[in-house]
Amino acid sequence: MREVKPGIYVTYNGDFFDWPFLENRAAHHGLRMNDELGFQCDKIQGECRAKFACHLDCFAWVKRDSYLPQGSHGLKAVTKAKLGYDPLEVNPEDMVRFAMEKPQMMASYSVSDAVSTYYLYMTYVHPFIFSLATIIPMTPDEVLRKGSGTLCEMLLMVQAYKANVICP
Repeated sequence: MREVKPGIYVTYNGDFFDWPFLENRAAHHGLRMNDELGFQCDKIQGECRAKFACHLDCFAWVKRDSYLPQGSHGLKAVTKAKLGYDPLEVNPEDMVRFAMEKPQMMASYSVSDAVSTYYLYMTYVHPFIFSLATIIPMTPDEVLRKGSGTLCEMLLMVQAYKANVICP
């Protein structure tokens, strides 16, 4: 991460799992994730962000924009519904045992999640969020995480400003 310095980080549920996990592991080793990587988790907002890069959590898009029913927001269910293929699945109860006994299978499982996240992002999240960010004066992180009412209000304010309307 330090060497390549990507401008966009994409996760699935990274705000609640990946980044807090990394932050805790860093703390366990006497490091501060903010100092080392520039990312900071806000536990109150439930978001992890950096000043130098976008963190786009596909789970936020799924919750707000996918139109999938409430119980279908897991990565496997979203992959099946939106991308049309069945990713590799492993029963959570078997994961620790398989990590010891079948490490290749667990590596494939991990890659399967990464591939699902990548295609979900490239197919749906990236075009949608960056299209909105061109017409709404917010960063892609904010466009992804704000509610639809806030986005409508911001778009209304942009249009009002263009039309020289003081209070729309």
